[in-house]
Amino acid sequence: MVDLERIDLTQEDSTDNANLSVAIDEAYLARKNESAYTAIFERYRDPATRYSFAILEGDVVAGVDMKLSAFRHLQDLTRIGSEDFPYSYDLAKCHEVLNFAALCPDPDAGKPLPLALWQQAILCWSQGWRKGDERRFHRVIFSVARTNGKTYLTCILLAYQYILGSSGRYNQDMAYIAPVTQQSKKGWRYVKLTFSRLMELRAFAKLFVSQQTKAGEDVVKSKKTQNQLLRLSDESGQFDSYHFSFAVHDEAGDDSRVGLIRENNGKITSGQVQTTDSQMWTISTAYPDATSSMYTDEKMVREAMCKDFERTLDDVLMLNFAQDSDDEVNTPDTWIKSNPILGLKGDTMLASMVAERDTKKADGTVSEFINKNLNRWLSVKENRYLNPHDIEAAQTDTPPINITGQPVYIGFDLSKLSDDTAVAFVYPYQVKGQTHYYIQQHSWIPTNKTGGNIATKEKGDGINYRQAQELGFATIAKNRWGYIDEDSVLDYLLDYVETNQLQVRFFVFDRWGTSDVTDKLTELEPFPLMPLKQTADKLDKPTHELQKAFREGRVHTDKDPLLAYALTNAVLVGSSAGIKVDKERATAKIDAVDAIVDAMSRAVYEFADFDPDVEEPKSLFAGWTEDQKHDYFTNYSF
Repeated sequence: MVDLERIDLTQEDSTDNANLSVAIDEAYLARKNESAYTAIFERYRDPATRYSFAILEGDVVAGVDMKLSAFRHLQDLTRIGSEDFPYSYDLAKCHEVLNFAALCPDPDAGKPLPLALWQQAILCWSQGWRKGDERRFHRVIFSVARTNGKTYLTCILLAYQYILGSSGRYNQDMAYIAPVTQQSKKGWRYVKLTFSRLMELRAFAKLFVSQQTKAGEDVVKSKKTQNQLLRLSDESGQFDSYHFSFAVHDEAGDDSRVGLIRENNGKITSGQVQTTDSQMWTISTAYPDATSSMYTDEKMVREAMCKDFERTLDDVLMLNFAQDSDDEVNTPDTWIKSNPILGLKGDTMLASMVAERDTKKADGTVSEFINKNLNRWLSVKENRYLNPHDIEAAQTDTPPINITGQPVYIGFDLSKLSDDTAVAFVYPYQVKGQTHYYIQQHSWIPTNKTGGNIATKEKGDGINYRQAQELGFATIAKNRWGYIDEDSVLDYLLDYVETNQLQVRFFVFDRWGTSDVTDKLTELEPFPLMPLKQTADKLDKPTHELQKAFREGRVHTDKDPLLAYALTNAVLVGSSAGIKVDKERATAKIDAVDAIVDAMSRAVYEFADFDPDVEEPKSLFAGWTEDQKHDYFTNYSF
């Protein structure tokens, strides 16, 4: 039953896209049945509104994120004029951007091509929604599978902003940004082509001459107005001195530059605070590494849109064309969710995609197809420990159990050099005969390698440690040298156990990782301690069981950004002796995962029929050969 006064789609399991899709359908139908959309259906015939209705009526096959965006659009249209809703939808602006787009050449064809309904809808959504004279959406997140025309829309918007959006203004900065210089050059070729074609049109040619506008290798600039559109890259780092009225950050999901892209996005948006009517686009296809800031942002906006009644992040627009499940790789008729251009290219493109899918299946790299061609964030690396979607599905707003008095297994991973120190709490419990695990962690963050500067460490690691500390999941080193105070670790641990009256079954730690913490615990003996050798043969079973429990939905965690980051970074290494988790790069923090696996080495036996720590009685004849036993019985005397 939908509460029409408080539509909260997160009440339906929002980590399950199938359930969320049903929840959106139910909410839309309930609102439709009470005639909430009748007036806007009559008044608004623009592409964004028609596309929203088409999605929610089921005439267009769409994933949950596009369903959410469509539902939000219709809901917001019904709110126009309300005291607590300061936005309007300007149809004149929709006409303006669409008419301009009709003049812009497709980068490949070299001439204007008709835009599909979904492309027109994107232009209207982003430019039609207003707050007074300014655009409502200061941030747009746009993600779609490869070869779906991101570049075409990007070039249209950059040219539109330069020519019309900046009309009558002076000293306006705009930018096209890519991760590295070589990538920016490729995208810039399309930008130059767009301006070159527009200069051939009489109306624009006259304007460019009067404003003395030229398109060069690094900038489109008007000598008269000093307005400029710049080609930049993340590696250049030249963002502090600009206040961009409009910026497009291409390939913003690039996993190899997570910290740098996150930092540069912050510089761009902070600079835009001083600019009226600014807008920033982050565009990308999904990348393999879900520690990307773009993936995090998508998650954040999705959660905000699910809470229709809260009206948070009202100035952020997300347009994420993606499949809802990895299993949809086997259902090509759903691929239009991530490849909306299939509506134009139809059977020809679909046949090519099916052939590519089959090839990838044959050579064992189908995950690459899911990642890039179906726009799913997941690990395409064969040794990735967990799928990002399994990690996300495990997160919960409310603990599944009351931990007070609960049995718990504690794992401890000691800081080495610039690594974090982590304590993990694993609570095994049963649901209908199945063992589930509620997992918590707390990390201590050293800053000794960055001179005590936490901002520098955040940049290098790509983690917002200060946010994690505010949420209660981390403690940043406080002394001037940046080292972790091990006494504070011990105090936290003992206080946490006592406060929650935990029944500590075992405290498991690296047998070679000696520290003040383990030394003092050995003296105090507040609970059983167990050293564990960190070798594949010892870690194989808990590593396997943790992975299996995640995949089967039997692991539950807090919405802890440090834990999610660590789980995402973990990869598998091993030999004939077994497997264990490791990290791919030095800055990839997995200390919390190591602590969890240590705790799991004994937590897996909580409901077992035997105690692994009790040695089985040895046979009287253990190790004897048959001849020895025969000799014993035949020559036995008394």
